[in-house]
Amino acid sequence: MNLEKIKDSLKKYSSLIFDKENLEIKKIICIFTFIFSSIIAIIGFFSLTNSFYIGDTSLRVILILLAISYIVIIYISIFEIKKRKKIYGILILTIIIFVAAYLLPLLPPNYELRDYEIDATIMKFIINSVFMVIIGVVGASLAMKPLYNYTSKSDEMSAYYVLVVSILLVIYPLIVIVSNIISNGIGGFSWEFLTQDVRKLGTQGGIFPALVGTLLLMIGTALVALPLGLGCAIYLQEYAKKGILTRIISICVDILQGTPSIVHGLFGFAFFVPIFGISVLSGILILGFLTLPIIIRSSEEALRSIPQNIREGAYAVGATKWQAIKTVVLPPAIPGIITGSVLGIGRAAGETAPIMFTAVYFFGAGIPESPFDPIQALPYHLLELTKLIGYKSVEQNAWATALLLLSIVLGMNAIAIIIREKFRVEF
Repeated sequence: MNLEKIKDSLKKYSSLIFDKENLEIKKIICIFTFIFSSIIAIIGFFSLTNSFYIGDTSLRVILILLAISYIVIIYISIFEIKKRKKIYGILILTIIIFVAAYLLPLLPPNYELRDYEIDATIMKFIINSVFMVIIGVVGASLAMKPLYNYTSKSDEMSAYYVLVVSILLVIYPLIVIVSNIISNGIGGFSWEFLTQDVRKLGTQGGIFPALVGTLLLMIGTALVALPLGLGCAIYLQEYAKKGILTRIISICVDILQGTPSIVHGLFGFAFFVPIFGISVLSGILILGFLTLPIIIRSSEEALRSIPQNIREGAYAVGATKWQAIKTVVLPPAIPGIITGSVLGIGRAAGETAPIMFTAVYFFGAGIPESPFDPIQALPYHLLELTKLIGYKSVEQNAWATALLLLSIVLGMNAIAIIIREKFRVEF
């Protein structure tokens, strides 16, 4: 009898809160859970990045409140939206949160991984922060499903939320890195820094020879890699028949693209240095090999984006294959080709491993007078400065060098974007 009264009371109470004619309360609960889950993910993220812990009691209270909000959502899903088969994900998440609310505060301050033959220690705040980020993102995504009554719209919005969070997680480290480099490096910029040579192991002087050497490497890499990469792309896309030879060439290009830059450097040291010595020419050649697969792949994609009927139209008026490529295929593909080429050369500008074995000195190499002279370059210059961190003047020069190198690389990317947008052709 008492059970019947309890059931009647629950039905009466729920009918007052969840009136079928007024769905505002349901929406408010779902939106609250979505916002609360997102806030938990944000707290966990900043706890992880700033190395702090919110405390055992706070963690337990937050997780219990979150679990209770999901219990309410489960009730809404079963009795109001009538989607009993859709609640399994939320139900599992709720159970996990309840278990975590009991177990996570009991963890020791640090957990040694030496028992698993890993020489490392995971701190308690790392485990809890990562858990909060995962639970927050997954929970917010699931909270959007009952908000849209488990329709296809709910799946779309849930996926959209996860994608937006992924983008923000990628952008945040970039913003932190760039802002730190700018704030620490801007004070080291001066006319003397840009126009003088390095002195006293980097404690004094500037980076002028390194800046000139980097520009020479970029120009030389473009002169070597662009013709070869574009020629290879035209052959693969326009002339080569699909067969074993084409597959072998494509596999070789992919392998070359995936080869670590240090391996390129060792190859240049073994192959080019015995012929040309430690010189700007050796550095240009090895950076050309490093950049080549990027240019080939981007050029192939640019050529592939040109519709086949444009080629057939050129053939119909009597053009040869090369005339068709030169007059109607390459012009609209040029923006894509240039974009990929600029990005590849920008990557080459920031590489250290290939040139440290083949082309550069830290100091003593001035402006090269011939292709067989060694040079200085910004990436290697920065590497050597970091070995002397501790001296205030060296640290300031290191940050300023990093800012200049970052400006060159970002400038190359900006140029590629401008070219792509300005000359893009829509078909």
